[in-house]
Amino acid sequence: MVKSKVKPAANIKNKPAFRKTAQVKDPIDLQTFLPFRFFQMGLRMSDAGNKLSELIRESNTPIGDREWRVIALLGSYGGLTNGQLAKISSLDAATISRAVKTLKGIGFVDTMQSKRDRRRLLIFLTEDGASYHDQITPKRIETGELIAAGLNSQELKSLLRILDKLDRHMEHLESELDDEWE
Repeated sequence: MVKSKVKPAANIKNKPAFRKTAQVKDPIDLQTFLPFRFFQMGLRMSDAGNKLSELIRESNTPIGDREWRVIALLGSYGGLTNGQLAKISSLDAATISRAVKTLKGIGFVDTMQSKRDRRRLLIFLTEDGASYHDQITPKRIETGELIAAGLNSQELKSLLRILDKLDRHMEHLESELDDEWE
């Protein structure tokens, strides 16, 4: 296993315990544990540059991160079904439904019923939703560029290639784990 060059914060590692701490058999080296590193990096990236929560708050629009994710996805992909939004965003269908209800209530999205299956809805941005998307997105793109500036173009290409490879591997693992048929 590759040793990470990132060291834990000194104040955490050297902080004396108030009670005797029980020893674990197999501690996780969090600096080389990919789920931890990706989670931490995601949190740090969301706090970099133009913070989404601040952009939403400054807009005085009654939405949160989950609604923004739906707006961003619809802005990128066009109309999508609830199931498609859930899959792409990695949010569950109930969370997507709540977000869509909120967005529909403020006039940012509308829905169209399928002619073949009346239970299916196509969700799409309205003019107001598209306008809101276009108000927030340039600042989010700027944040993405600010983060990417830490890499040269070859490093960025390599990172994206590795992320694509991990994404394909995760899809494979998910399909193996979700095999419900005997």
